[in-house]
Amino acid sequence: MAQKRDLLDDLIDIQSDWQALSNPFEGMVESLDPEQRKVFNPADYKEKPFANSNRCLCTASNNTEVCTRCVDVCPTAAITVHKQSVLINDDCRKCGLCSAVCPTETLSTRRHMPRQVYDQIARVASAYEQCYVTCTRALKRIPKGNEVVLACVGDLSRDLWFSLLTDYDNISVYLPVGICDRCKTTTGEATYVDAIGTAEEWAKASVGLEVDQRQMTHELTRDYKRSQFVSSAIHSAERLVSRTTPALAGAQAVAKKISDHTKRIDEMQRQLEAAVGAKTSNNRQRMLTQSRKLVMGALQHDPGLAKYIDLQAPVFDSARCTACGECVRVCTTRALDLDTNGMVTIQNAFCVSCGACAKVCEEGALTMERMDTEELIVPDEVTERIRAQKAKAKAEAQKYIEQGKKQLGRVVNAIEAATDQTDK
Repeated sequence: MAQKRDLLDDLIDIQSDWQALSNPFEGMVESLDPEQRKVFNPADYKEKPFANSNRCLCTASNNTEVCTRCVDVCPTAAITVHKQSVLINDDCRKCGLCSAVCPTETLSTRRHMPRQVYDQIARVASAYEQCYVTCTRALKRIPKGNEVVLACVGDLSRDLWFSLLTDYDNISVYLPVGICDRCKTTTGEATYVDAIGTAEEWAKASVGLEVDQRQMTHELTRDYKRSQFVSSAIHSAERLVSRTTPALAGAQAVAKKISDHTKRIDEMQRQLEAAVGAKTSNNRQRMLTQSRKLVMGALQHDPGLAKYIDLQAPVFDSARCTACGECVRVCTTRALDLDTNGMVTIQNAFCVSCGACAKVCEEGALTMERMDTEELIVPDEVTERIRAQKAKAKAEAQKYIEQGKKQLGRVVNAIEAATDQTDK
């Protein structure tokens, strides 16, 4: 629903028109000066992933069949697992698909970690009316402020898409017809179609699609422009004492929003670890992947979406277990724990639904079943304390009400008795 315009919107338009008239050659100077003109280089948006072999399910189990996601998605067969190492050879296209599908985040890039990409897209989606996620082949030019360029759209995982869709409704993919058909990253289209489709089902929201560059809009949001204008007015009136730069006012508001999101996720992890323990019984540190943090952060914001998320987790059958410990060894996120009594416990928040533990269990003591995703919602301590205080206050109030009713009943009975005595 469109927001009703007011005087402030009219003043913003007048200011924009005046700035355009006062400097009509701003864009022309840059285009004529070779030193000022930027050059589009697809390599600037690509990065070869590195591997943390300690997180790999295959190296942990010494079995390359336990997980083949990265090998299957790689369009150039550039990934191999050799003994205790994950190797990436020079045939790598730097598409990022392997990092998007790896459940344990064994493969990653320094500039495109899930939380970094979330923050990048969130900044754009917060500042502009529309945010476009695209690839180098589709854009082929220097991106504008609201265009997020990746080596491949498939570089965004299902969990990352879900987190974005729960917070923003103005994100679209820009991919003209024919771009993916002729791309050498042959597995990219199937990867992002599956990731976006699943995220849309979970979030009950949709990602937009733009195929015509002429239909793209690059307008800042109304709130962003109003924030800049108000700051500019204050700065003009109090130039000598103001510490606010008008041009940065909107950006600062967006930065605070991103910072608050990060703090909320970090606080959620702290509360989770306080509730279930940050380490296993044999003192091994549990690992909460960045993707899982984003999903759980989204559920903190909208707990009602938990029932739509379809994830699997292992279920333990103690009658079949021989306490060999293979399942615990293969779980690199330490979601499984084997205690001294031979009992296996599973912490679903740390489980990435890879299924490796069930594959290595020869006795069949672990089977993958649908996870109770309500367990991914970490109760907020402050909210729970307030809820408990309200419940206590309500119970006490009810107690006093009942006492008052009894007292009132006794008074009524006394009055009736006195009336009867008078009548006699």
